[in-house]
Amino acid sequence: MSRVLLVVLTILLLSACAPQPPATATPSPTPEVEEEIVTSTPTPTSMPQPSVTVTPTLSPEEPSLEKYEDNWLCFTVEVPAGWTVDGVPGGFASFTPGTGQLSFNIANVAFAKNPTLEQALDELKRGTLGPYIQEVKDFVVDSQPALWVTFAPGTQFQFVVLVIAPDCGDGPHALFISATGAEQGSFETFLNHIRFIQGGATYRRHVGNLV
Repeated sequence: MSRVLLVVLTILLLSACAPQPPATATPSPTPEVEEEIVTSTPTPTSMPQPSVTVTPTLSPEEPSLEKYEDNWLCFTVEVPAGWTVDGVPGGFASFTPGTGQLSFNIANVAFAKNPTLEQALDELKRGTLGPYIQEVKDFVVDSQPALWVTFAPGTQFQFVVLVIAPDCGDGPHALFISATGAEQGSFETFLNHIRFIQGGATYRRHVGNLV
């Protein structure tokens, strides 16, 4: 009996001393986290637009104009009311603003029955202004071919325009158009208001007048 008990105790002691297999840890279930993918749609950035202010352009009030006609020299010209006009129909006309600081002149250069621009320029070169000519270039007055002549500083005229007025009943005329004390821009403005008359028979009663 005691031997059986001894055997049982020995078996139990050996069982206690035997190495135990390692415990396998059962992983705890990880809660599933639903990944939310947020798609960010960029908000378009508004580009700052320049502020545009549309200001209507107001044309300055134009002065009233008066028309001068010389049917012997076959031209008309509009000048502001109040300008002083002097001249002889068929000879010359002078236009002076109220300030009196400058004047515009149109004169007949009578040297040939059917004058040409080349002849008019030759006449100018033979005169007292000839030595002071600096430049000659083509120009146009109311669709008529013309010559723009520039003189040296200090000369009586800084600019002169030569043009042949078309025949309006008495044949063509060579006109000498000049300005005294005027800048080029003012002179060109005056030239832009000149119109030539065609067929002067219907204009005879207005020779040399402001109408």
